[in-house]
Amino acid sequence: MAPRDRANMSAVSPSSRRRVRVRLEPLGLSSSVAPPGTLALGRPVEARSPKTSRRVVNGKPSNELIFSAMQGTNEELFPQVLGLYVTTGSVVADITYGNGVFWNRVDKTMYDVLATDLATGTDCRRLPYASGTIDCVVFDPPYMHTPGGSAHVGHQNYEQYYRNNGASNGTAKYHEAVLDLYFSTANEVNRVLRPGGTFIVKCQDEVCANEQRLTHVEIINHYATLGFVAEDLFVLMRTNRPGVSRMVRQVHARKNHSYLLVFWKRPGRKRWTGA
Repeated sequence: MAPRDRANMSAVSPSSRRRVRVRLEPLGLSSSVAPPGTLALGRPVEARSPKTSRRVVNGKPSNELIFSAMQGTNEELFPQVLGLYVTTGSVVADITYGNGVFWNRVDKTMYDVLATDLATGTDCRRLPYASGTIDCVVFDPPYMHTPGGSAHVGHQNYEQYYRNNGASNGTAKYHEAVLDLYFSTANEVNRVLRPGGTFIVKCQDEVCANEQRLTHVEIINHYATLGFVAEDLFVLMRTNRPGVSRMVRQVHARKNHSYLLVFWKRPGRKRWTGA
Protein backbone atom coordinates (compact mmCIF):
# COMPACT_ATOMS: atom_id res chain seq x y z
CA MET A 1 0.00 0.00 0.00
CA ALA A 2 1.36 3.45 -0.91
CA PRO A 3 -1.08 6.05 0.49
CA ARG A 4 -0.61 9.76 0.41
CA ASP A 5 0.14 11.56 3.65
CA ARG A 6 -2.02 14.48 4.70
CA ALA A 7 -1.12 17.16 7.22
CA ASN A 8 -3.28 18.57 9.99
CA MET A 9 -5.51 15.54 10.45
CA SER A 10 -6.30 16.21 14.13
CA ALA A 11 -9.53 18.13 13.46
CA VAL A 12 -11.62 19.04 10.52
CA SER A 13 -14.08 21.87 10.54
CA PRO A 14 -17.47 21.29 8.93
CA SER A 15 -17.56 22.16 5.25
CA SER A 16 -19.09 25.53 4.50
CA ARG A 17 -22.47 25.52 2.96
CA ARG A 18 -24.12 28.20 0.85
CA ARG A 19 -27.77 29.05 0.85
CA VAL A 20 -29.31 29.91 -2.46
CA ARG A 21 -32.26 32.28 -2.41
CA VAL A 22 -34.79 31.94 -5.17
CA ARG A 23 -36.94 34.98 -5.88
CA LEU A 24 -40.36 34.20 -7.27
CA GLU A 25 -41.49 36.89 -9.67
CA PRO A 26 -45.30 37.29 -9.69
CA LEU A 27 -46.98 36.64 -12.99
CA GLY A 28 -49.06 39.36 -14.57
CA LEU A 29 -52.75 39.02 -13.83
CA SER A 30 -53.51 39.50 -17.51
CA SER A 31 -51.77 36.27 -18.40
CA SER A 32 -54.28 33.45 -18.21
CA VAL A 33 -51.85 30.60 -19.01
CA ALA A 34 -48.39 30.28 -17.50
CA PRO A 35 -45.58 29.12 -19.80
CA PRO A 36 -44.46 25.53 -19.17
CA GLY A 37 -41.92 25.23 -16.38
CA THR A 38 -42.65 28.65 -14.84
CA LEU A 39 -43.93 29.38 -11.38
CA ALA A 40 -47.52 30.44 -10.88
CA LEU A 41 -48.40 31.78 -7.44
CA GLY A 42 -45.26 30.16 -6.05
CA ARG A 43 -46.23 26.63 -7.22
CA PRO A 44 -44.33 24.65 -9.89
CA VAL A 45 -46.18 23.82 -13.10
CA GLU A 46 -45.54 20.36 -14.51
CA ALA A 47 -44.48 20.44 -18.14
CA ARG A 48 -44.12 17.71 -20.75
CA SER A 49 -41.06 17.25 -22.84
CA PRO A 50 -41.94 18.05 -26.48
CA LYS A 51 -40.32 14.82 -27.72
CA THR A 52 -41.57 12.39 -25.09
CA SER A 53 -44.56 11.88 -22.86
CA ARG A 54 -42.32 11.85 -19.79
CA ARG A 55 -43.38 14.32 -17.13
CA VAL A 56 -40.75 16.70 -15.80
CA VAL A 57 -40.89 19.45 -13.20
CA ASN A 58 -38.82 22.50 -14.10
CA GLY A 59 -36.12 20.23 -15.53
CA LYS A 60 -34.80 18.34 -18.51
CA PRO A 61 -35.41 14.59 -18.95
CA SER A 62 -32.39 12.36 -19.38
CA ASN A 63 -31.68 8.70 -20.11
CA GLU A 64 -28.17 8.91 -18.61
CA LEU A 65 -28.99 6.81 -15.58
CA ILE A 66 -26.83 5.16 -12.91
CA PHE A 67 -27.65 1.47 -12.51
CA SER A 68 -27.33 -0.76 -9.46
CA ALA A 69 -25.18 -3.45 -11.12
CA MET A 70 -22.29 -3.33 -13.58
CA GLN A 71 -19.28 -5.29 -14.75
CA GLY A 72 -16.15 -3.27 -14.25
CA THR A 73 -13.74 -1.92 -11.67
CA ASN A 74 -13.86 0.15 -8.49
CA GLU A 75 -12.48 3.18 -10.27
CA GLU A 76 -15.33 3.00 -12.80
CA LEU A 77 -18.13 2.54 -10.26
CA PHE A 78 -17.01 4.87 -7.49
CA PRO A 79 -17.35 8.17 -9.41
CA GLN A 80 -20.97 7.27 -10.20
CA VAL A 81 -21.77 6.57 -6.55
CA LEU A 82 -19.95 9.71 -5.44
CA GLY A 83 -21.79 11.86 -7.97
CA LEU A 84 -25.14 10.47 -6.88
CA TYR A 85 -24.71 10.75 -3.11
CA VAL A 86 -22.01 13.32 -2.27
CA THR A 87 -22.19 17.01 -3.14
CA THR A 88 -19.11 18.82 -4.44
CA GLY A 89 -17.15 20.65 -1.79
CA SER A 90 -17.85 17.96 0.80
CA VAL A 91 -15.25 16.78 3.31
CA VAL A 92 -14.65 13.13 2.34
CA ALA A 93 -12.53 10.92 4.58
CA ASP A 94 -11.22 7.84 2.77
CA ILE A 95 -10.07 5.86 5.80
CA THR A 96 -8.62 2.92 3.82
CA TYR A 97 -7.08 4.98 1.01
CA GLY A 98 -4.28 2.62 -0.03
CA ASN A 99 -3.19 3.44 -3.58
CA GLY A 100 -6.22 5.66 -4.08
CA VAL A 101 -7.73 3.44 -6.79
CA PHE A 102 -11.26 4.64 -6.03
CA TRP A 103 -10.21 8.18 -6.93
CA ASN A 104 -8.42 7.49 -10.22
CA ARG A 105 -11.30 8.93 -12.27
CA VAL A 106 -12.46 11.59 -9.81
CA ASP A 107 -11.43 15.24 -9.89
CA LYS A 108 -10.28 15.42 -6.27
CA THR A 109 -10.23 19.23 -6.38
CA MET A 110 -14.04 19.03 -6.26
CA TYR A 111 -13.87 17.55 -2.73
CA ASP A 112 -11.82 18.01 0.42
CA VAL A 113 -10.31 14.50 0.45
CA LEU A 114 -8.74 13.24 3.68
CA ALA A 115 -6.65 10.17 2.83
CA THR A 116 -5.56 7.84 5.65
CA ASP A 117 -4.94 4.14 6.31
CA LEU A 118 -2.71 1.91 8.41
CA ALA A 119 0.36 2.89 6.38
CA THR A 120 -0.09 6.52 7.43
CA GLY A 121 -0.44 5.42 11.04
CA THR A 122 -4.23 5.79 11.24
CA ASP A 123 -6.43 2.86 12.25
CA CYS A 124 -9.96 3.15 10.86
CA ARG A 125 -11.25 2.22 14.32
CA ARG A 126 -9.59 5.28 15.89
CA LEU A 127 -9.99 8.25 13.58
CA PRO A 128 -8.24 11.60 14.23
CA TYR A 129 -11.28 13.75 13.42
CA ALA A 130 -13.49 15.81 15.68
CA SER A 131 -17.04 14.57 16.19
CA GLY A 132 -19.60 15.56 13.56
CA THR A 133 -17.08 17.15 11.17
CA ILE A 134 -17.08 14.79 8.17
CA ASP A 135 -19.60 14.81 5.32
CA CYS A 136 -18.73 11.40 3.85
CA VAL A 137 -16.61 8.41 4.87
CA VAL A 138 -15.30 5.83 2.38
CA PHE A 139 -14.38 2.40 3.77
CA ASP A 140 -12.83 -0.46 1.76
CA PRO A 141 -11.07 -2.78 4.23
CA PRO A 142 -9.61 -6.24 3.58
CA TYR A 143 -12.90 -8.13 3.53
CA MET A 144 -11.69 -11.75 3.53
CA HIS A 145 -9.60 -13.85 5.83
CA THR A 146 -6.94 -16.05 4.26
CA PRO A 147 -7.88 -19.74 4.40
CA GLY A 148 -4.38 -20.93 3.56
CA GLY A 149 -4.86 -21.60 -0.16
CA SER A 150 -4.27 -19.38 -3.16
CA ALA A 151 -7.87 -18.32 -3.80
CA HIS A 152 -7.38 -14.84 -2.35
CA VAL A 153 -3.96 -14.12 -3.83
CA GLY A 154 -4.04 -10.68 -5.40
CA HIS A 155 -6.43 -9.26 -2.81
CA GLN A 156 -5.28 -7.70 0.43
CA ASN A 157 -6.14 -10.11 3.22
CA TYR A 158 -7.31 -9.33 6.71
CA GLU A 159 -4.53 -11.12 8.59
CA GLN A 160 -1.73 -9.33 6.78
CA TYR A 161 -2.94 -5.83 7.64
CA TYR A 162 -4.80 -6.30 10.92
CA ARG A 163 -2.36 -8.26 13.07
CA ASN A 164 -3.44 -11.83 12.38
CA ASN A 165 -7.09 -11.66 13.38
CA GLY A 166 -6.55 -8.97 16.00
CA ALA A 167 -10.21 -8.22 16.63
CA SER A 168 -11.13 -5.49 19.10
CA ASN A 169 -12.79 -7.98 21.44
CA GLY A 170 -9.71 -10.23 21.46
CA THR A 171 -11.62 -13.44 20.76
CA ALA A 172 -13.15 -13.29 17.27
CA LYS A 173 -11.30 -15.04 14.43
CA TYR A 174 -11.57 -15.48 10.69
CA HIS A 175 -14.89 -14.23 9.33
CA GLU A 176 -16.02 -13.03 12.77
CA ALA A 177 -12.85 -10.94 13.02
CA VAL A 178 -13.58 -9.36 9.64
CA LEU A 179 -17.10 -8.51 10.83
CA ASP A 180 -15.67 -7.07 14.02
CA LEU A 181 -13.57 -4.70 11.89
CA TYR A 182 -16.67 -3.52 10.01
CA PHE A 183 -18.70 -3.15 13.20
CA SER A 184 -16.11 -1.35 15.35
CA THR A 185 -15.25 1.00 12.49
CA ALA A 186 -18.93 1.87 12.09
CA ASN A 187 -19.02 3.05 15.71
CA GLU A 188 -16.17 5.46 15.02
CA VAL A 189 -17.65 6.61 11.70
CA ASN A 190 -20.93 7.30 13.47
CA ARG A 191 -19.02 9.64 15.76
CA VAL A 192 -17.18 11.66 13.10
CA LEU A 193 -20.01 11.88 10.54
CA ARG A 194 -22.28 14.89 10.72
CA PRO A 195 -26.05 14.27 10.81
CA GLY A 196 -27.05 13.69 7.20
CA GLY A 197 -23.59 12.38 6.30
CA THR A 198 -22.91 9.48 3.93
CA PHE A 199 -21.03 6.24 4.64
CA ILE A 200 -19.81 4.31 1.55
CA VAL A 201 -18.72 0.74 2.34
CA LYS A 202 -17.09 -1.92 0.15
CA CYS A 203 -17.60 -5.59 1.05
CA GLN A 204 -17.87 -9.09 -0.37
CA ASP A 205 -19.61 -12.25 0.80
CA GLU A 206 -17.47 -15.29 1.53
CA VAL A 207 -17.58 -18.94 2.51
CA CYS A 208 -15.89 -19.57 5.85
CA ALA A 209 -15.41 -23.07 7.27
CA ASN A 210 -17.72 -24.33 4.52
CA GLU A 211 -20.48 -22.00 5.75
CA GLN A 212 -22.05 -19.38 3.51
CA ARG A 213 -21.62 -15.92 5.04
CA LEU A 214 -23.63 -13.15 3.40
CA THR A 215 -21.43 -10.34 4.64
CA HIS A 216 -23.42 -7.54 3.04
CA VAL A 217 -26.57 -8.68 4.86
CA GLU A 218 -24.76 -8.95 8.19
CA ILE A 219 -23.33 -5.44 7.75
CA ILE A 220 -26.67 -3.88 6.74
CA ASN A 221 -28.48 -5.46 9.69
CA HIS A 222 -25.88 -4.36 12.22
CA TYR A 223 -25.52 -0.82 10.85
CA ALA A 224 -29.29 -0.40 11.12
CA THR A 225 -28.97 -0.81 14.89
CA LEU A 226 -26.56 2.17 14.88
CA GLY A 227 -29.04 4.39 13.04
CA PHE A 228 -27.56 4.06 9.54
CA VAL A 229 -30.11 3.76 6.75
CA ALA A 230 -29.15 1.61 3.75
CA GLU A 231 -29.96 3.91 0.84
CA ASP A 232 -28.36 1.91 -1.97
CA LEU A 233 -26.57 -1.30 -2.89
CA PHE A 234 -24.33 -1.53 -5.94
CA VAL A 235 -23.18 -4.89 -7.33
CA LEU A 236 -19.81 -4.90 -9.08
CA MET A 237 -18.89 -7.97 -11.12
CA ARG A 238 -15.21 -8.42 -11.85
CA THR A 239 -13.98 -8.45 -15.43
CA ASN A 240 -11.39 -11.22 -14.99
CA ARG A 241 -11.57 -14.76 -13.70
CA PRO A 242 -11.16 -15.00 -9.90
CA GLY A 243 -8.31 -17.05 -8.52
CA VAL A 244 -9.34 -20.56 -7.50
CA SER A 245 -7.50 -23.03 -5.28
CA ARG A 246 -7.23 -26.62 -6.47
CA MET A 247 -10.25 -28.59 -5.29
CA VAL A 248 -11.66 -32.07 -5.68
CA ARG A 249 -15.32 -31.10 -5.46
CA GLN A 250 -16.92 -27.66 -5.50
CA VAL A 251 -19.71 -27.19 -2.95
CA HIS A 252 -20.41 -23.43 -3.24
CA ALA A 253 -20.42 -20.97 -6.12
CA ARG A 254 -17.18 -19.00 -6.36
CA LYS A 255 -17.81 -15.31 -5.66
CA ASN A 256 -16.99 -13.07 -8.61
CA HIS A 257 -18.85 -9.96 -7.45
CA SER A 258 -18.61 -7.46 -4.61
CA TYR A 259 -20.84 -4.76 -3.16
CA LEU A 260 -20.65 -1.04 -2.61
CA LEU A 261 -23.15 -0.12 0.11
CA VAL A 262 -24.34 3.44 0.69
CA PHE A 263 -25.55 4.34 4.18
CA TRP A 264 -27.08 7.59 5.36
CA LYS A 265 -26.78 8.94 8.89
CA ARG A 266 -30.39 10.00 8.89
CA PRO A 267 -31.16 13.15 10.88
CA GLY A 268 -34.37 12.50 12.78
CA ARG A 269 -37.17 10.95 10.75
CA LYS A 270 -36.30 12.54 7.41
CA ARG A 271 -36.15 10.59 4.16
CA TRP A 272 -33.42 10.78 1.57
CA THR A 273 -34.31 13.25 -1.20
CA GLY A 274 -30.99 13.39 -3.05
CA ALA A 275 -27.60 15.01 -2.61
